[in-house]
Amino acid sequence: MGVGQALIIAASGFLVVFIMLVLLWVIIGCINKVVSGLTAKKDEPVKAPSPAAVMAAAGAEEQVFDDRTYGGEIALYGDMDDKTVACIMAIVSDETKIPLSQLIFKSIRELQ
Repeated sequence: MGVGQALIIAASGFLVVFIMLVLLWVIIGCINKVVSGLTAKKDEPVKAPSPAAVMAAAGAEEQVFDDRTYGGEIALYGDMDDKTVACIMAIVSDETKIPLSQLIFKSIRELQ
């Protein structure tokens, strides 16, 4: 077998592998679209009423927050450092969409 013939065989091997990879890429893309289409929600999201409209309908007075800071102590249970406590407080504030200045933490407990 000559060098030219060996190069042709190697090139055809590379070409077959490349074609198979492209075929797999297309198949995975099609499966992704089918699964996304099946799991997509068909219902339109329900628009929630604004808090002001809810409060007006209930006859409640508007709640006013002041800029005073809470100077109390936080009871910590378990071995938690200040960085961990600060991270927990920041995550709670972010997930609930309530500013950190409006939250009062009385205790933080580590669950096992």
